[in-house]
Amino acid sequence: MAKVEVDRRAAVERRLPPVSVKSGAPADGYAPAGKAGEHVFVPLTQAEFNQAQYLRRRQKSAIYGGVACFVLGAALSRFTLLLPLGAIIGVLSVVLWVLATMTLKRFLPGVDISTNGRRVELSRVHRDFVAAVSDAKA
Repeated sequence: MAKVEVDRRAAVERRLPPVSVKSGAPADGYAPAGKAGEHVFVPLTQAEFNQAQYLRRRQKSAIYGGVACFVLGAALSRFTLLLPLGAIIGVLSVVLWVLATMTLKRFLPGVDISTNGRRVELSRVHRDFVAAVSDAKA
């Protein structure tokens, strides 16, 4: 995997070359990458986009399910085992959320915004994407 620097405005406005950052195949669309509040959009194939969406749904369901089980266990704590069971499921849900988050971070490219905010360095991208960015600059 390689690194490439792109214009932040182009990444936010979805004007990066239509080459997948993961596989180098022709991209079908764009997906958000980066930290909250610093999102840029990177090109992906439909299968890769579906995988990223699946991982995001896993994150949400792990948190919501864990909170719901913990609250339900607390609400029904007069039954001896429900509070500990809710707490265990809550902890397992947090672990699943952490795993889904780590997997999503590894799946999407790394995003590092420059100090002036005009450039974005994308790491863990395919060489064909780097070549397409270089060709677009020329």
